[in-house]
Order: sequence, then structure tokens, then C-alpha cells
Amino acid sequence: MGLYKGPTEGGSGGKRGHSGMEHWGYTDEVKEFARRRRRIEDKEAIVEQLSQEQENLEDESGNSNGR
Repeated sequence: MGLYKGPTEGGSGGKRGHSGMEHWGYTDEVKEFARRRRRIEDKEAIVEQLSQEQENLEDESGNSNGR
């Protein structure tokens, strides 16, 4: 027979007890928050790109009028 290893450490098993996890919520909760965060970041990126395009268009229209 093998040696008795003793009790497992707390947080080493169960639905919320994976020791390597950075969060303690259920997977569905984590997925929902990640999805929300991605959507918000995507919207911010789109707004930034549109504002840059608008600036580029204004610069081009200003350059063509000055010639």
C-alpha cells in the first residue's frame, strides 16, 4: 500500500475550488462578463477608428480646398 498523503488542501476541488483559477465564479458568469467586456472594448475601438477616419477626411478636404 502507498503512503497516506493527508487531507487535500482547501480549494483543490469542487465546482468553485480549482486552485489554478483566478476567479471564483461559475463558468457561465465568467463567460458573460468576458462577453460584455469584449463588446464594450469593440465599441470603443470602432468609435476610435471612426473618429480617426473623420479626421483624415477633414484633413483631405482641407488640403484640396487650399490648392
